[in-house]
Amino acid sequence: MIVSIMIFGCAKRTLPPEESIKVQLSWPADDEVLTELTDNLDWEVFPGEDNYRIKLWVEGESEPLIDDATEGSSYEVDYELADGAYRWTVGVIRDGETAHWSDTLTFHLSLVVLPAAPDDGEILNKIRVYFDWLSFPQANGYRILVWEEDDPDVVVFDNISFTSSEKSNTPFFDGDYCWVVGTRYSEEEEFGRWSDTLCFSVMQYPYSLIDTMHTRADPRDILPFQDALYVGDGSAGLLTCDRSDPLDPEPLSWDEPSGQDVNRAIWIDSERDLLMVSDYRGTHPVLFYDITSPTEPFWSDWTGIWGRKNQDICSEWYRDTLFVAIADYDDGAVLFDMSDTIYQSISTRGTLSPMGNTYGIALADSLMFVTAGTRGLFITHLLDPGEILGWVDTPGEAEKVAVDGDYCYVADGIGGLVIIDFSDAAEPFIVAIDNPQVGAAQKVRIEDDYCFVAYGSGGTRVYDISSPTNPVVIQEIDAMYSYSAAPDDDILYIADRDWGVMTMERD
Repeated sequence: MIVSIMIFGCAKRTLPPEESIKVQLSWPADDEVLTELTDNLDWEVFPGEDNYRIKLWVEGESEPLIDDATEGSSYEVDYELADGAYRWTVGVIRDGETAHWSDTLTFHLSLVVLPAAPDDGEILNKIRVYFDWLSFPQANGYRILVWEEDDPDVVVFDNISFTSSEKSNTPFFDGDYCWVVGTRYSEEEEFGRWSDTLCFSVMQYPYSLIDTMHTRADPRDILPFQDALYVGDGSAGLLTCDRSDPLDPEPLSWDEPSGQDVNRAIWIDSERDLLMVSDYRGTHPVLFYDITSPTEPFWSDWTGIWGRKNQDICSEWYRDTLFVAIADYDDGAVLFDMSDTIYQSISTRGTLSPMGNTYGIALADSLMFVTAGTRGLFITHLLDPGEILGWVDTPGEAEKVAVDGDYCYVADGIGGLVIIDFSDAAEPFIVAIDNPQVGAAQKVRIEDDYCFVAYGSGGTRVYDISSPTNPVVIQEIDAMYSYSAAPDDDILYIADRDWGVMTMERD
């Protein structure tokens, strides 16, 4: 019998260099808050060692409050420490020298909650303010109170949280504020142990919040026109506001057609004084309003049944012809030729089927631009809309699109803002992407050298696009859930699901 013996080699283990091995501190953990120091400072036993040196400092002091040698892996602080922050570290004593120092950790002694942000004197360019504080031991909830600095009786935010941070669900206007946070400790029923009062300022730039106006439903789109402001108010239909004072729009009327579903988008053709509305799955998915008198819109005879799942609508004059295009979720982009001024003289030019769901539409000169979710952006010609001229696969889900010059700006869902050069419509290509990693781009509008993108839960971003290949964010406008933004010179209107119509002014 032959016995086969196999010998396996084993590489020698490489130990880390001695100076990289540290004492590991156990308690208190870094940044832990203690109401009292009832237990010993504790660390893990260092292999083969019994003697240690401990140092403890008051935060901000250079000389240690404690510098002592001890045996074993714990240390009893035998006198009462005052409330405050402390840093501590432990090393190994060997041959009279101290080595293997631990990382320096911090703990806090406090009988009150310790606020962290916004810090005292901080200036914020925010509408929603993020509040943060250190976790309090055995806390059963926290209460945050915010008031105007000059008037403590005016509480602008009063909220209960069960985590150690909270983002306001109410808007903050420019001004000076103070805040505190308290906790229910253990089995206590009332909030107490209130933190010190910190004060901060809100200074928004370049756009400052002037007003918010609640609507009946959830605003999806918004457009100013002369002395009127039109709001596609979701399930509540079309809201018309008087904006003779642009900073203080006042609701005048809602038009809620029978059988309506959700007002998704609005568009204005100023040459014919027409307001166009897309109502997703409504009895009249496309509605036209005569806005000869802007604050008194009424149904036009052109209103009819086009495309049951209408997501978007727009128009463009080309060769003395008014073209109207709709984005039907299931059936693609449908183009209509409204060549005659006589009502009902409407013919279908054709349909672009992007082999995917259709979300947005834009017309510019002789071209039509169609966004199709995961399929990206398609380009076709007004005179032959069924033929695809160009196509770009965007990184996210293409929702809506706006066109300016040789560039189109795509609200690309979680892909953010995507800018595409279509100077050669047959070979469009992406030149820039901005993805804020929060929210999902819903709608995009352009005015002059600025681009406004509504990002849903991410609020609204304002970009300087004087160089389209290098968009620069000049402001992030927090909100609850923004569907659309509409600029008008120095005024900006935002359609927000929870706050309604937000009116902002540029400094």
